[in-house]
Amino acid sequence: MITKFLCALPVLALVAALAVGPSSARAADAALSDAQKAEVEQIIKDYLQKKPEELVQSLQAYQEKQQQDSMNATKESISKNLEKLTAQDLPDAGNKKGDVTVVEFFDYNCGYCKKAIHDIKVVLESDKNVRFVFFDMPILGPTSLTASKWAQAAHKQGKYFEFHSALMEHNGSIDDNVLESTAKTLGLDIEKLKKDAESSEVAKTLEDGLTLGHGIGIQGTPGFVIGGKLFPGYLGEEGLKNAIKEARGGKEG
Repeated sequence: MITKFLCALPVLALVAALAVGPSSARAADAALSDAQKAEVEQIIKDYLQKKPEELVQSLQAYQEKQQQDSMNATKESISKNLEKLTAQDLPDAGNKKGDVTVVEFFDYNCGYCKKAIHDIKVVLESDKNVRFVFFDMPILGPTSLTASKWAQAAHKQGKYFEFHSALMEHNGSIDDNVLESTAKTLGLDIEKLKKDAESSEVAKTLEDGLTLGHGIGIQGTPGFVIGGKLFPGYLGEEGLKNAIKEARGGKEG
């Protein structure tokens, strides 16, 4: 009886189900009697002792499929949300009509995000056909949220990137004194800034940005979307330039 069962169900398929598919394993388990389960387990054990590489290959193929499925889901999500990611009223810098739009999700307390501002400025200086869009993703504590609120309020006064750059280039913690002195240096209306920072509109903007970021697979900062692809983590100057070049089909800007 068990021999016929195994002829109908290849051993490796059963191994894969038991190893990586809990629901599949439960289904297979329920279909067998206790005696059959014991016999199957012994056959699998004997088989793997003879050909352990078969299980390794099966697991690798499964992992590769999972990774590919995840990449496809991310790509599809980015495509569906492209309009939200590149809307013209978003905080940005560079050429609004550029042929490539780089979207960055960041946190003001993220060290690698602070490094990235240098790379972004270098690219903006050398490439006049690129646009950078910025999404505040305050995930590293209360001061991150406060800084993002002020930055969004600065956007309402037309100086988001100037304010953003100043905070990113600031050494040390960002408190209310730093925020206010930065705003004064840039000639912003402080009272309006404070009022806008605590508005429901800014709160919703930040909430929507977080939801969008998580929805397309951003799990930490920085995270970049370039040419419809997600680039998690810090890219560096050359990595950024290469991703932009790739988005152009291998052409220089």
